[in-house]
Amino acid sequence: MKNTLLYLLLWSNFLGVINPLLANETNTIHGTVLNLEGEPLPGIMVWVKEFQIGTVTDQNGEYEIQVTSSKDFHINFRGLGYTSKTISWNEVGSDGKFRLDVILDAKDHALQEILILGRKETTYINSYSFMGAKTASRVMDIPQTISSVTKELIEDRQAFQITELAGNLAGVNQYSAYDDFTIRGFRNGWESGFRLVNGLRSGYGYGTSFFRVPLTVNLESIEVLKGPGATLFGDVSPGGTINLVTKKPLEENRTALKFSAGRFNTLRTTFDATGPLNEEGTLLYRLNIGYEDSKTFRDVNHRKSLMVAPTVTFMPTDKTTFNSEIVYSSFDGYLDRGMGIRGGDLFGLPRSFSISQPSDYFRVNDISLNASLNHKFSDRLSLNAGYMKFVYHEDLAEHRTLGTYQDAPANTVMNIRYMEKKIHETTDNLTLYLNYENEIGLTKHQWLAGMDYAQFATDKKGHQWEARTKSVNGEAIPLTFDLDNPSYELRDPSNYLRLPIAPFFIDYLNTGYHTTGLYLQDKVQFGSKLQMMLGLRHERFSEQRRFDQEDEQILQSATLPRIGLTYRFKPNVNFFVGYNQGFRPLPPQYIRNPENFGAEKPFRPESSFQMETGVKAEFFKRQLFSTLSLYHIRRENILAQTGQVTSGGNPVMRQIGGISSTGIETEWAGNILPNLSLSANYAFNVTEVLHSDIESEIGMNAPNAPKHSAGAWLKHRFNSGSLEGFGWGLGFTHVGERRMENRVQDVQTGERIWDYWPSYSLVDLSLFYQVDKFKISLNANNLLDTYYFVGGYDHLRAFPGSPRMLLTGFSYTF
Repeated sequence: MKNTLLYLLLWSNFLGVINPLLANETNTIHGTVLNLEGEPLPGIMVWVKEFQIGTVTDQNGEYEIQVTSSKDFHINFRGLGYTSKTISWNEVGSDGKFRLDVILDAKDHALQEILILGRKETTYINSYSFMGAKTASRVMDIPQTISSVTKELIEDRQAFQITELAGNLAGVNQYSAYDDFTIRGFRNGWESGFRLVNGLRSGYGYGTSFFRVPLTVNLESIEVLKGPGATLFGDVSPGGTINLVTKKPLEENRTALKFSAGRFNTLRTTFDATGPLNEEGTLLYRLNIGYEDSKTFRDVNHRKSLMVAPTVTFMPTDKTTFNSEIVYSSFDGYLDRGMGIRGGDLFGLPRSFSISQPSDYFRVNDISLNASLNHKFSDRLSLNAGYMKFVYHEDLAEHRTLGTYQDAPANTVMNIRYMEKKIHETTDNLTLYLNYENEIGLTKHQWLAGMDYAQFATDKKGHQWEARTKSVNGEAIPLTFDLDNPSYELRDPSNYLRLPIAPFFIDYLNTGYHTTGLYLQDKVQFGSKLQMMLGLRHERFSEQRRFDQEDEQILQSATLPRIGLTYRFKPNVNFFVGYNQGFRPLPPQYIRNPENFGAEKPFRPESSFQMETGVKAEFFKRQLFSTLSLYHIRRENILAQTGQVTSGGNPVMRQIGGISSTGIETEWAGNILPNLSLSANYAFNVTEVLHSDIESEIGMNAPNAPKHSAGAWLKHRFNSGSLEGFGWGLGFTHVGERRMENRVQDVQTGERIWDYWPSYSLVDLSLFYQVDKFKISLNANNLLDTYYFVGGYDHLRAFPGSPRMLLTGFSYTF
């Protein structure tokens, strides 16, 4: 009896599943999605909500989807930069195989769609960006240069940190081994730049977190808005603004798992999963996890990195989208302070040489919440709001250079200092703005009005102490490091003689700035070819500090205009010209107490401007994107370290009165052929110090600013024949000679002179094989094992580049 009931139950379940299949016929709907010019659109999402099935158009804009005709349903066509279109089944017609071609109208979205639903493109091109106008706009239509690296190039290069991709961005090179870059001749990092994440100010690149390089685990792309972007984002570096765009949930299920192993005992794993959480497809998720354990090529520099980044997108209606993501990152290892140069010989020591000691440590935890709300009141009016909170904690113990040699000018024994530090920093960023579209006469307008608010604070319970000497038999002996006879041991700091807490660190603990920006922007369309962008921002920067037992508020403000024109010569060629201004306020201690930093009078706030023109073009049916730009930037009152330290422990600062930067850049990204991808760039940049308190510096180029730089990556995959599935990638990077930030001492004469980091060229190679969902790859970076320096400050803080690095990866996508 029991077996009979079980048999009947199984049979009824089988009939319940098979009957609908027998009753309904399968329909195949296929076609091509085109734009108004009749060009195919790849990466368009085709979605049938009733059946929860979908597909994406291929490189030729074609799609195919199978459905049943048991009930009415709707087919939705949606793509970034185009007006969504929904077609009901009743309009399609009869059963069987049916062709449905669809034309989508291009549209600049007021909603930050690029930051919500993720990028559907699968090439090296980043066609849309939030950076240029605070709305997702075509890069072609922005009157300013935007360079980018997509996740596809990140994956092909197996890059784990953003610094590894500098060579793929025109006019960008590393300033040091930290989160520290040179963009169009100007430093971007430390106090001269911060990283945006999805257009919001994060803690990366500014303050103490400058020493922690962001990972690429959860990045969709890395964007650089060239030149001052203060009208859009406030106090940013005049060379450019770096924006990290994170991966967002997709409407289809995807999962990717990758394992990598390489030289220097490097082990990595990454996991990426995305898809809908409910049947309606209104709740989406994405989860990115990455882990690395590496000894690195540097002595005493083992590191472990972990990132966990869950993201949820909720779309309750077709007018409202809410996105929220949390990113947790941890680092356990050493803070690499570079290497000393022995006796003036840049290549006299091995690249692995370090002054770090086995008892040192550098432990970092940071966590951020990034949320955005987008609501469309009508076809003309929309609201955009975003919030980010970034929390950074650092625990550090290190032996590092003091900035002098004990045996100068022979320069073989470095004076060093020992430091312990516990720091807790928080950054809050809020943005709120409205978009409104209307027509006035023959012109179309896209208005944007809003405000930004940001604050940065440090926990006053943080602590730091420093020692430059140790007690030996009751005598104070300087801490030194012999470059000829290095010593590495578990050191006991209990006999180190502590110095009083430096005023510099007290000032740092009192750091707590607030800045508010109000802005108005109008994108005006004149007919079908001419577009003008006008913008105006007023920024008010305030910081309250305690000086002489009393609270004082230091205010700094600026009003910043922006104007740009774009003219469409042809459907695929745009000419642009633009003018932008920038500013950077100074921390109050440099204005209130300049004597603590070796100056006799207050330092001055920084200002800048850029004039730029160029051409943007698309080739091979928009499969290859190119930019050619000419620019001139002027920057005043640049604050710089001298490399020396006051008796109280503060860095001795100086201001470079003015620097100009003039150059030309060109970039190419995309597909030359369906199976041949390209990312290439070249930059010619001439910088000149116009005014300086050091006479010998006048007329010289800016620190760490090469005149020539170039990068290229070419990837080819065999799609047929006996080599089908195999492929290769070939990369090239060149960075020209760069002046050091500080003068060094000539070992022969003892005079202080300017020295240069030598130019270098690197070759990278990748081999891979992909069959179905499995891929194996081998990357060889710095294939020729070139000894080079990515940058640095002087002979006491030089940062060598990695020797030949071999990395094998195994990935599976399902």
